[in-house]
Amino acid sequence: STIGSMMSIYSEAGDFGNIFVTGKIVFALKYEQQTQTLVIHVKECHQLAYADEAKKRSNPYVKTYLLPDKSRQGKRKTSIKRDTINPLYDETLRYEIPESLLAQRTLQFSVWHHGRFGRNTFLGETEVQMDSWKIDKKLDHCLPLHGKVISAESPTGLPSHKGELVVSLKYIPASKLPVGGVEAHLLWVTSLTGKDGEGGELQVWIKEAKNLTAAKSGGTSDSFVKGYLLPMRNKASKRKTPVMKKTLNPHYNHTFVYNGVRLEDLQHMCLELTVWDREPLASNDFLGGVRLGVGTGISNGEVVDWMDSTGEEVSLWQKMRQYPGSWAEGTLQLRSSMAKQKL
Repeated sequence: STIGSMMSIYSEAGDFGNIFVTGKIVFALKYEQQTQTLVIHVKECHQLAYADEAKKRSNPYVKTYLLPDKSRQGKRKTSIKRDTINPLYDETLRYEIPESLLAQRTLQFSVWHHGRFGRNTFLGETEVQMDSWKIDKKLDHCLPLHGKVISAESPTGLPSHKGELVVSLKYIPASKLPVGGVEAHLLWVTSLTGKDGEGGELQVWIKEAKNLTAAKSGGTSDSFVKGYLLPMRNKASKRKTPVMKKTLNPHYNHTFVYNGVRLEDLQHMCLELTVWDREPLASNDFLGGVRLGVGTGISNGEVVDWMDSTGEEVSLWQKMRQYPGSWAEGTLQLRSSMAKQKL
């Protein structure tokens, strides 16, 4: 049900930390080459903690993700076993995923108590790095559960590999623009400086993405890139590529054009590009993003959170400013979150 799935999402945010984690999980892994499927045999758990210490009660179930994918489509669950801290599951969970991608993933098991009104309590978790597993061997494991590991890198305590975005930028000064503008009939010409007809043109060529996170069952995503030229985060500044279906290595080959931009304005602006998985009947899933700018934390004399570019994000932006009329290309690591980065 919708309410149940909403509660499950909230449980991920944290009814944990109240229980002293104990116990182990017993499982087996095998990879079926013919169907390109990871098969997880969840056998049992031993000596779990009581979710309700007073009543000595736990109703445990096991949940899995192939990190870094924590989408709804990436979640698998066993049934709930009632009133036991030694549940026997003997259940099979499956992920369709190519062998080449599996090595980049981490299989996470978490154990939860199913409480009244869908309120779930965290009982422990453990992980298996898929690159450490020889895929031709069946793996039988008994692993101890541990508490949540929170780090600055990602909510799971593991580095979030979101893939890469290949982008080319070009700034064309007003003096070099053809009379009437480049393909002006295709453009919604909006002056970002407030003075129509002044300023040059910023062209953003979204070429491709590589190794995106699979947001859908079957190990694919239907992705598109959305752009804003900050500080404007409105309809005039918003651009989108078409959706590229059923691929983790989409070739967008699509250009965003921003008119009325002066060269001196670029030091106060930041190009935010985010990649999304298209969900027709639900909110789209965030797959990663970048911000291209000078990375000073300041725009037009004001301190702003979004001017937080680092590394290649800064160098690509500077290269574009330095060589007007020429394409500057970069391959950018996608961020796992668009929260402000520490400068």
